[in-house]
Amino acid sequence: MSRKCIHCGQNVGEVDVYCINCGNILNKTEKKGEKTQVQEALPRDDIYAPLSVGDYLFIGFILMIPIINIIVFFIWAFDKYSNVNRRNLAKAGLIYLGICVALLTILGVGMFRAVQLDQQFYPEERYYEYDREFPDFDDWTQLPFDAKET
Repeated sequence: MSRKCIHCGQNVGEVDVYCINCGNILNKTEKKGEKTQVQEALPRDDIYAPLSVGDYLFIGFILMIPIINIIVFFIWAFDKYSNVNRRNLAKAGLIYLGICVALLTILGVGMFRAVQLDQQFYPEERYYEYDREFPDFDDWTQLPFDAKET
């Protein structure tokens, strides 16, 4: 005897927990004596539902706003009742943000130290002026023939 999914109507096996057509959790019946106990399926908008195109557009729009995007990342990453896909996206974004902050800090410290060392070892040479004039091309190059201007 086969069962039917309450969400899409597809025939499923007796031991199946998820519907092979729509992926929703099926009603699970456990027989204890003469009584039947039914476990309700999770609602359609549960935390495991895939994100829609509109969700991704909204996420992209929110992430374009400075400062707000970091706050929203923290809210989405640590809210255990939000969508799992959105939560994982926010955690990945925070990891990328942490890597970028670490690299920029290393770069900034390196640049600051380079300027500091330049000022320490060359205190008077703040401007690099070249007093030398470069000679004209004809004055320092021997041509294998006589060049005449026409």
